[in-house]
Amino acid sequence: MDAPAAAEAVLRTARLHLEPLRAAHAAELFAVLSDQRLYRWIPQDPPASLDALAWRYGMLEGRLSPEGDEVWLNWVLRLVPGGACVGTVQVTVRADRSAYLAYELSVDAWGRGYASEACATVLQLLATTFGVGRVEAEVDTRNSASIRLLERLGFSRAGLKHDADFFKGAASDEYLYELSPGGGSL
Repeated sequence: MDAPAAAEAVLRTARLHLEPLRAAHAAELFAVLSDQRLYRWIPQDPPASLDALAWRYGMLEGRLSPEGDEVWLNWVLRLVPGGACVGTVQVTVRADRSAYLAYELSVDAWGRGYASEACATVLQLLATTFGVGRVEAEVDTRNSASIRLLERLGFSRAGLKHDADFFKGAASDEYLYELSPGGGSL
């Protein structure tokens, strides 16, 4: 599979279909992403409106940054069977073939291994189809669930940024995690 085709392909795991993100997904994901508990450890708020979320997703549908120097890969996680949308996985692939990984998962789906399953599938695609050699992720030092997820996936802690953000009334520190041939393997 070539990279452009892979960006539009539905990825499949035992329990999930990962569909390329489209503006139309906003209607299904708005309620999931409106849960305040998702934002405890990240410096953003729930989407302001369904229209705002659809606009954002529409911008991401092109799969390229405005400058054309980054590939934006975004998938919706859909349960099999049933078809409910339970979150997203997002990847930015940079010109140097490094990537940045992020994910959002419905509170109702926490602790069931869906994020691990989806991210592992995406990491495999990044290595085999996009030639990515290093993937980074940042996580609030208080977010123990995401720290465990990244370490299960083979990421290694590569740094600490004190006072990375100030949100919800407090400063936050962030760990930088990396997955690469030298510190975990893709």
